[in-house]
Amino acid sequence: MIRVVSFLLLPLYTNSFTKEQTGYIFLIFTFIAFAQILFTYGFDSSFIKFYEGFSENFQNTNEYGCEKNSVGRTSLIILLITSIFLSSMIIIFSNSISQYIFGFQNGKWIQYAALILFFETISSRIMIIMRMEEKVYRFFIISFVNIIVSLIASYILVIYYQIGIAGVLLGMLLGVIMKCLLVLDLLINTITKGFFSIQLLKKMVKFGLPFIPAAFFYLVLEMSDRFILYLMIGPDALGLYTIGYKLGSVGLFIITAFNLGWQPFYIKIGNQKESGEIFGKIGTTFLHILISIWALAIFWIPVLIKIKLGNNFLIGEEFWDSMQIVPIIFSSYLFYAGYVILMPSIYLKEKQNWSPIFRGIGALINICLNFYFIKYWGIFGAALATLIAYMTMFLLIFIKSNQWLKILCNWHAIGKHFIITIIFIWMHLLTTQNLLTSIFFTFIYFALLNIMIEKINIYKNLKNLI
Repeated sequence: MIRVVSFLLLPLYTNSFTKEQTGYIFLIFTFIAFAQILFTYGFDSSFIKFYEGFSENFQNTNEYGCEKNSVGRTSLIILLITSIFLSSMIIIFSNSISQYIFGFQNGKWIQYAALILFFETISSRIMIIMRMEEKVYRFFIISFVNIIVSLIASYILVIYYQIGIAGVLLGMLLGVIMKCLLVLDLLINTITKGFFSIQLLKKMVKFGLPFIPAAFFYLVLEMSDRFILYLMIGPDALGLYTIGYKLGSVGLFIITAFNLGWQPFYIKIGNQKESGEIFGKIGTTFLHILISIWALAIFWIPVLIKIKLGNNFLIGEEFWDSMQIVPIIFSSYLFYAGYVILMPSIYLKEKQNWSPIFRGIGALINICLNFYFIKYWGIFGAALATLIAYMTMFLLIFIKSNQWLKILCNWHAIGKHFIITIIFIWMHLLTTQNLLTSIFFTFIYFALLNIMIEKINIYKNLKNLI
């Protein structure tokens, strides 16, 4: 949710802050992202696995005397204890973290980050329970309120109270506190039912531990370019790069939304004989749609960012150069989408030990290429390193998943669609990017796509995503 809020705040960042200040804001967000690994320690994946399957798997046994409610209570109690401890440590050492890790003298920003981490960690666990219990409307309403409160509070604190970066962080903090208040009844209900089980905790930790390095390596893959840019070029380049990265990460938001339903779904039907075929149809349709959105994003973002909002543009003029990396960043997430589609082979066949290997190799490639590419090509080089890293990660899981659980995506049709889209994007980038060219390329692209519809069956398989 923090990613979504930070994306929607792009007009505020680019019109109220310099490139340097924007760089510092996203450096703090990067810290929050890395710290979330410590706060959840692989328990999100473990919790989903046990909360969805525990009751069914153990309904006829009394080995631990536990049931689904005990999964919720055990998980939440441990999460509360460790989150309080970790947030307290970050607050106590906030000045040192600020000075020695980030090189700026403002421990208050780190303290706000620690509080955001605490409330986000606890509320997110309850939001997972909502997902698993299919409380769709409440999940949507709470998520919407969280975003709106964060946005309004951030704008008021930055624009009217003029408190700068602290205003953005306080706005987000108010948003996650509101989310916690809205799920408080479920939190109390979950923590008071069932009982705390050490044996269950050990089993959940054993399953979740391999996901800690996997999550860490994924964040290294996602975030290391920021730190390297900051070290090699400075906060100005980081600010410019991060805006372009955020615009390109529209694809990631779509993938994240898809995965909210995808993960519980494949855990539920994973034992069915035809599951590989079902997963393949859904994956094929999703990737076709995402590739089409990629084309739309590249055709229209250059026009949309120049929309006037009063005296300001939607994205501040000094950040328009960041557009050069948007096509590359979005295409990186296409390969990540392919990785997510193939994830059932890891979960269902309990090959989670491979997850940190795939992501670790991707992270290592990203770090090495960043140091080399940034030296010669700046922010463009950082984006290219990200693309190569995600391509590698996808190829690795593609090879191994075929050995574990064949997910029958139509890779031939997906590949054709991908290549055609690259050609259209390349031609669009060579033209003057204005409203007329955006309309023209959109019309021609989808006219051609409509001719291909019968072969790639986008509409026919769209029902698989509904």
